[in-house]
This record gives sequence, C-alpha cells and structure tokens, in this order.
Amino acid sequence: MLRSFYQPGKKEKNNKMIFRRKIFHQDKNNEVLKIISFGGFGNVTQNLFVYEYQGQLLMIDCGVGFVEKLHRKTELVVPDFNYLLQNQDKIKAIIFTHGHEDHIAGLPFFLTKVKKPIPIYASRWSAALIEEKLEEYHLHAKINIVDSQSHLDLGPFKIDFVFITHSIPDSYHLVIRTPVGLVYHGSDFKFDWTPVTGKQSEVGKIAQFGHEGVTLLLSDCLRSENAGYTLSEQMIEESFEREIRDCRGKFFVTTMSSNVSRWQQALNVIAAHRRRAVVVGRSVEKVVSIAVRLGYLKLPPGVVIPLKKAGGFLPQQLAFLISGSQAQSGSALEKVVRGEHRQIKIKPGDKVVFSTDYIPGNEIAIHHLIDRLSYLGADVSYSEISDDIHVSGHGAQADLALLISLTRPKWLLPIGGAFRQMKQYALLAQRMGFEEKQILLPEKSQTIELRADGQVRFGPKITLHPQFVV
Repeated sequence: MLRSFYQPGKKEKNNKMIFRRKIFHQDKNNEVLKIISFGGFGNVTQNLFVYEYQGQLLMIDCGVGFVEKLHRKTELVVPDFNYLLQNQDKIKAIIFTHGHEDHIAGLPFFLTKVKKPIPIYASRWSAALIEEKLEEYHLHAKINIVDSQSHLDLGPFKIDFVFITHSIPDSYHLVIRTPVGLVYHGSDFKFDWTPVTGKQSEVGKIAQFGHEGVTLLLSDCLRSENAGYTLSEQMIEESFEREIRDCRGKFFVTTMSSNVSRWQQALNVIAAHRRRAVVVGRSVEKVVSIAVRLGYLKLPPGVVIPLKKAGGFLPQQLAFLISGSQAQSGSALEKVVRGEHRQIKIKPGDKVVFSTDYIPGNEIAIHHLIDRLSYLGADVSYSEISDDIHVSGHGAQADLALLISLTRPKWLLPIGGAFRQMKQYALLAQRMGFEEKQILLPEKSQTIELRADGQVRFGPKITLHPQFVV
C-alpha cells in the first residue's frame, strides 16, 4: 500500500488553479519547446523533467526527494503531479535515464493517480529496479527496454540514447530532437575510462551529435566545485584491500544499495581474504539477487552464505554487505547499532566502511550513526578521514568540460545540483569561452523556453507544491 500524503490546504489548491491557467499558456506562434523541472531547479533530488511542445508532453525520470532527518514525521518528498495528471492524455511517454531512487521512486505515486496506461521506457537494469519498486506498492506496468541502439519516435520528440558511466549500471543520456532544435539531456554521469563493468561511455557518439548541432545542453553539475576528473571506480578495490587487511574482527561494507560495481569489488576482496560474505538488509538483498540473476554481479564461488550460518564462523572469517549507508530509519545497520538485530552485534575489533557519498540532508544522521559505531568499539572508515574509500558517480570539472566540448551547444543549462554548483558550472563554461548570456541559471520554479529561431529564454515561473510522504 502507498503511504499517506500531507494534503495542501484550500488556499494552496486555489493557488494551483491560478498557476495552471496562467503559466502553461500557448505561445502565439506555437513554436516553443517548454522545459519544466517539477522537482525544481537547484534541487539535487526529485528529478522530474517535462518537455512540452504544442500541448504534447514527454516525461524524463520520476524521482523522489529525501527529508532531512530532523523532520522525522516525513521520509520522502514527491514532486507536484497536478499539471501532469490534468494533461495525462497528452503524455507521450515516461523515459528513465537510470535507476537511482531520486530518478525512479516517484513512479508508484504517479501511477496510482493516472487513469490510462502511459508508455514507459528504461534500460534493462533500470527496468528491473522499477519493477521491484512497483511490486512494493502492489502495482504493475509494462516497461519497454531500451539500449544505446534504440530510437523512439514520439510525436514531436525523436529520442536517441547514449550509454554513459555512472555509479549504477545501464545509465543513459538522451538526445531529444524537436521541431525547434536538438536538446542533449545529460543526467548524472562521469567519464570513467576504466569502469568495473568494462564498458566505457560512448564519447564518439556524443561527438557525432555535437557535430549535428546541439541547441541546448542540460548537464549534471553536482561536482562542478571539484577540479580534474572524478576518479575511476577501479581504485575502490585497492582501498577495500587496505581496509580489510588489518581488520581483526567482522568486516562491514555499506554503500548505496544500487551500487552493483561496489558490491562486486567488496566481494572480490572478501574472497581474496578467505572470508565468508553475508548480505544483510532488504534493499541490498533485492539488488544483489536481481544483479546476479541478470548477470550484472558475479558471486565468487562459495563466498556468500546465508545469515543463519554466520554463527558457525569466527568474527575474523566474516564480512557483511549491509544496507543503511544513509542512516535510514529501520535499515539493517541502524538496527545493529541500536542493538535490535538478533544475529549481528558490533564488537571491538570490527570494522565498518562507509563507501558512499552523503545524500544532502542526511549528514547529521550519518555522523550520529558513526558516533554510535565508534562508541561500540568499531573502527569506522568514512569519507572525512579516508577520501579514497568512495568515488563519486558524478563528473568533476574536467568531465563536465569534456561533455561541453563534445556536444558544442549553443546554450547550457546545469541540472542535478544545488544553485552554488550551477553557478560554478557557469563559471567553468565561461572559462571555456561561453558568454554569460548563453548559460541559464534559472530560479527553482522557472521554466525554460526554446524557440523556433534558436533562442532560449526564461519562461514564466510556476508554483510547486511537493507532497510529503508519511
């Protein structure tokens, strides 16, 4: 069952009626592509973009946001779907760029409100995670599988797919051809030249689209404050090797559940040190099971054992892949720390490795969890003291500059970061020779309009009423 929403008050509902009448008017010549962020620009999560042309809509992603742990009565933030629900007959499709929660987890809340099937497209791995997410809410939807060879013809939107490396398998950028120009939708990415999966980003293909002519580049900007390239995932295995080598007790690794390559690297090191691995936590168990079934994760023979058999091994013979890297309430790691897990206890000599970035808003809760682990006697490795136990899935300045150079856009729009990161992206682009007026830094509720004459401008602002899930 879906969890309950906070409902807006009467005044808010009236305000929404006003913005629906005023904002989404038809342009006089009707030759305008509108780009709307229903999660809001300057917001790292709640990813939901809508492209609108002559009343026809294309949805890109449908994610959730995460509430700061100080506000315990709510857990998730869901974008405002009202305009989409009012115009559901005009939605051509929903396309997912990749399978992270802030890009897919809003779909169940949206599908419970629509009255007709809407075509859904996702990569093989993203589709598997979406199907699992829908099953949690007793929902089902047909998901069409796409890859880098796919081409979609959706009315005024012609879509091609570009494989890109990120911290989750099967991530794609979208090339959206419209009657008023070509838009490159560059969601979360980095250029990893030695990826764990062995498949590099399709840089040649990106360059071909750049040669064709990109009117507007939407680009991930989350790590625009960091110089150079983001490091390759390959280096993590060496870091795990260092961490496990001096561990006298049980060895724990926690990361984002969907980070399959990270689990693979942890398992490789665990196997090399002749330990047995136990997968703990519902989210990790699901991801590992799906990844093994679909061939994204290869288990070293005889290494993974069920939790019920862990009691037959000494602490120094065990390792745990455990959920709870974001200190989620009720996660396996939090239960262990609180002493509520019946089979796993933290003892002096145990080591816990947080191989993850902090989702904005979770820092206080994660630090409290680390405090508790330390108090119980565990050695804890985390990003503030060991900067090589995690590498980001987001590109730093050199990655971002490379995408700009490959696509050669006329206009740029940073997405997926806070406003300070959007600003740093703009400064980077200016150092590359772009004029300030070519770089769009919209306010949270701003819309973007791409016109037939190739000009891009700010459109009217909208009123966003996200819903808080209890």
